[in-house]
Amino acid sequence: MPALPDRSVRTNSKPSLPDLLVKGNNLLLIWPCGFLMVQIPEEAVTQILKNGNVVLVGSVDGKGIPNISPRFVLAVLDNEKLLFADAFQNKTFSNLKSWNKVTVAIIDKDTMGGFQLKGDAIEVEDKELIAQANAKLTEYGFKAKPERAWTLAVNGVYSLKPNSQSKAPLLSAYG
Repeated sequence: MPALPDRSVRTNSKPSLPDLLVKGNNLLLIWPCGFLMVQIPEEAVTQILKNGNVVLVGSVDGKGIPNISPRFVLAVLDNEKLLFADAFQNKTFSNLKSWNKVTVAIIDKDTMGGFQLKGDAIEVEDKELIAQANAKLTEYGFKAKPERAWTLAVNGVYSLKPNSQSKAPLLSAYG
């Protein structure tokens, strides 16, 4: 399929809603806060559900030391963000305070593939969304209320299928 011409589209008159940008075959959302996001592929959301909403979250601390942690995806928001919560002040909690870049691995053990989502962690301030995160954590057996809820604003999607093309993004907000 030929790439669509790059163009920006003002889709609303409310400053709190995103504008659309078509870049190649990617549909990007530009939020007023400056974050560029891509739509999470339906196959990735299906795999998250198949995995019981468990993904691996990778973060880095202020000294560059990496961390990986299993997490529950508490919600998929607008097909472009994943909702998480930190029930404890752990390594991920601390890492996100010093560096907000995050990667999420969604593993498909049946095909030895899956997806990697890259993006920015954004702290949630919406009280209803925090309550939703708390209710989901309770469903998963956590008794502690979340110290913080955050979303991953996805700006890159990669395949985890081992092949020569897996280093190139499937979708990217950066072209």
